[in-house]
Amino acid sequence: MNTKHILAVIAAALAVNTASAQDGAVDFEKQILPILKEKCFKCHVKEHEEDGKLKKPKGGLRLDGAAVIMKGGKEYPDENVVAGKPDASWLLKTMALPESDEYAMPPEGKGDRVTAEEQALVKKWIEAGASFGAWKGEE
Repeated sequence: MNTKHILAVIAAALAVNTASAQDGAVDFEKQILPILKEKCFKCHVKEHEEDGKLKKPKGGLRLDGAAVIMKGGKEYPDENVVAGKPDASWLLKTMALPESDEYAMPPEGKGDRVTAEEQALVKKWIEAGASFGAWKGEE
């Protein structure tokens, strides 16, 4: 193989890898779960005891398991994540609200907001069907 041929093969491989990264599916466990753990788990996990007190998930919303994510909380049950419909998914809606809005998540002073880049990733995941892959999380 000559140098031109080798460079053409490398360029083609890089183009395929770049396109795959841009158009590839969002991996829930590697890309979405870390966002939820960092920004949401403080308030939205299975009932547990902490410092001698029973802590219940805020609003009845748990985000620590696939089934409970889809189930949603007390408000808007079954609309927390609507596969294929990010505009109908309250998980994304509440992330995108201005911090001053009473429904914004996390509430003002309760943790770091989900960044625009992270919101875009969540939106892409929902648009693609909200697949959890093999992850089940807590029951």
